[in-house]
Amino acid sequence: MSGTQILDAFDTAAFGPADRPDPHLYRWSNDKPVTVRMTGDAPARFRQWTEAQIERLAALTGLQISTTQGIGADVIIAFVPRFDEVLDGHYNDLLDRFVASDSRRDSLLSGYRAAGAVCAGQVNARGTHLAEAIVFIPIDRMAPVAHACIVSQLSRIMGLPFALPGDQPSTLAIDSPHAHLTELDHTMLRMLYHPRMRAGITRSDARIVALSILPEMRSDD
Repeated sequence: MSGTQILDAFDTAAFGPADRPDPHLYRWSNDKPVTVRMTGDAPARFRQWTEAQIERLAALTGLQISTTQGIGADVIIAFVPRFDEVLDGHYNDLLDRFVASDSRRDSLLSGYRAAGAVCAGQVNARGTHLAEAIVFIPIDRMAPVAHACIVSQLSRIMGLPFALPGDQPSTLAIDSPHAHLTELDHTMLRMLYHPRMRAGITRSDARIVALSILPEMRSDD
């Protein structure tokens, strides 16, 4: 990919549409460990894939990410029998911990339905630092789909929540065929957590920083 294509992909994944309000960068703080708790029954390999993805994200971002059984975890990964059960409200008691109101929850679920989502997540911030997240992973999907859900949804809650166009070589693209992080995903995650890319900076300032660190990203590949 050209440098411009990489910058455009990062801009979209981190900030969303060009006309989106509040175009500031959100990411987890490097000063605080991020804890992850898995809930629900799931095949052992699903949990192994999740742990492997956590290790990859920790290496790419420099964050201290670890699993825990504690109830106060920053991130909850909920393995559910079917994603339809989430859409039908069976997990509203869990989701309500991450939304401000019933109307916000209903709007979120409506968006999942409209998008034809097979898995999804929600991440919240305090100020411009991400602070908590939940991810729903259905266990009834074929293995490649479940693996792709784990990889893409955990990457999104790192601070790249917006979908890329379907032709982008990324797990974050619409209807992506990729079940593993791609070279573009690696670059965007490392770019997001580069020391010069600070939480709270504007879209235009992030573009300037991204342009300045892009040669470093490419030389490290």
